[in-house]
Amino acid sequence: MKFKAVDAVSIASILRTVGEFMPEVTLVSTKEGLRLGGVDPSRVAYVDIVIPSLYFQEFESGEREVIGIKLEDVINALKNVKKNDGLTFFTNEGKLELTIEGDFERSFIIPLVELEEPKNPGINLQFAFKAKMLTSTFNETLDILSDMGESVVISSEDGKLIISVEGDVGVSRVELSEAAGNLIEASGTNASSVYGLDYLLKTTKMRNSSDVVELMFGTQLPLKLRFQLPQEGYGDVYIAPRAE
Repeated sequence: MKFKAVDAVSIASILRTVGEFMPEVTLVSTKEGLRLGGVDPSRVAYVDIVIPSLYFQEFESGEREVIGIKLEDVINALKNVKKNDGLTFFTNEGKLELTIEGDFERSFIIPLVELEEPKNPGINLQFAFKAKMLTSTFNETLDILSDMGESVVISSEDGKLIISVEGDVGVSRVELSEAAGNLIEASGTNASSVYGLDYLLKTTKMRNSSDVVELMFGTQLPLKLRFQLPQEGYGDVYIAPRAE
């Protein structure tokens, strides 16, 4: 397995996001590209990242290769990467060789770990409401609400997306719509569900990898966030609802 990306920051932010949910992850590479993710230890969230081979400047893989990595080790190696740094991953004899090319070349050798390949739960849900927005808009909304409480209510009313948090000091509410220009698309029926705000905040590092996010939900259904990646890649995060 070998792949090289010309935007090290984008890859680093994807790995940091996955690291918010789980300490270790399995990477599966095929001729089509790279896939990583799994269920978080609390079994509240499921992460599924797909990065097509065309995303990379160079990509080499067997028919199917599976490795396990400790995310803390890789994230620490990538902590000082810059936007235009090149990043190469190469597996060799039970180790991951990581090279960063920028102002100067840095190399790291990280041991692989034995992990079971996660099973795709085959989630197939019919969501009542879908909305697409800039990832920056989504992050700004979460930033407004981040200190207000622990649970967030996501609801739809007449084509509008409403995200609100009720805390000790009152209720904070953000309303988004196509008419206001802060939603790219919105469709569906009225619905409402409650989710853990801390789980939504774990996704904010995707802003360095994705320009657009699609939010999908229904009453007492998991929330699905799809962060669009170049070359038709995506980062899906499912978050289970809380009991109201």
